[in-house]
Amino acid sequence: MNPTDDLFKPNPPEWDANPRQTFDHWVSQQAGRGTSTRIRISSAEVYRAQWGRFVDWIEQKSIKLSQVDASHVSAFLDSLSPGQSPEEKLVNNRPQRDRYRRLIQRVLADLIRDSAELGVLNPAAQAMRDEGAKWKDVDGNLPTSFLRAAERALLVDHVTAEIKSATAHGQWREARDKAMVGLCLGGGLKVAEIIALTVNCIEFRGPWITLRFADSQYSHRTQPFDYAIQALTTWLQIRHRAGTEGELVFPTDIKPITKNGRLITSINPSTVNRITDTSIHDSGVKAIRDQEHRASPQTLRNTFAAQLFEKGETPALVAEWMGFAQQVSADRMLASWELWRQS
Repeated sequence: MNPTDDLFKPNPPEWDANPRQTFDHWVSQQAGRGTSTRIRISSAEVYRAQWGRFVDWIEQKSIKLSQVDASHVSAFLDSLSPGQSPEEKLVNNRPQRDRYRRLIQRVLADLIRDSAELGVLNPAAQAMRDEGAKWKDVDGNLPTSFLRAAERALLVDHVTAEIKSATAHGQWREARDKAMVGLCLGGGLKVAEIIALTVNCIEFRGPWITLRFADSQYSHRTQPFDYAIQALTTWLQIRHRAGTEGELVFPTDIKPITKNGRLITSINPSTVNRITDTSIHDSGVKAIRDQEHRASPQTLRNTFAAQLFEKGETPALVAEWMGFAQQVSADRMLASWELWRQS
């Protein structure tokens, strides 16, 4: 949102008095995907229909928008699938419930932003956490996964341990793999970001890593933890010493390889997953981890957010460092982490 938009930002009394008209103004100010400055008309129409259904429900209950709490959001979501048992509602209609809840959460985030106390959850985020507890009890569903403290410590020890491979090429691969895993766990990078990362994205003063996307102007930066920077520094020294070609931080080999007549420089996403699996095994994490919960690159990324929350960082900072387009995503991550800690 541009600074000038704040001059026309709806306030709580306006939301209470005219929730539909105020929503029309609000949605017109929301940024679209990628480089778009505004939401597409077709998307805005869907949001208006969803919002109208929620407003109909709270008006029937004589509830003002500023009075909405988690129990109200949950009751509204239950009303989307009348006649079903609680378990059936969770299983059969979860995507629809999530779409409505995310929209409500975005509106409430703006509504309470200036007055909410630090650490108080958005009512829709609280409803998601409460629903997550129920969802976890439904057979076959698992909550968002994180590494526990002991698992995280083992993996940190692994990625910062001395390089032990006997050959120069083996040392190159070992250092590369440890640095990749280190940046997932200690920097919150996604697999796609690991693959596309170039050397000019790294700034050791800070330190900062800037993530850019070739097909858009959107970018964000993250500040990795010390252990991730230690593993990255070791890797870059070995990478330089080996004469690695190209600008990719994590290429598939020291020099580009030709496969089926095509020059290959980038690592395949499946290779990053395989490297993560190997690190989870070699670090000892797999031996102490619940076998039903595989630790994927996404688990490591989730754990980066958990480390920030443990340090007392806000969802706004987590959203910025993890590249979330909306703070709502960080609010949901916080709710998932709090639910996971109680499990």
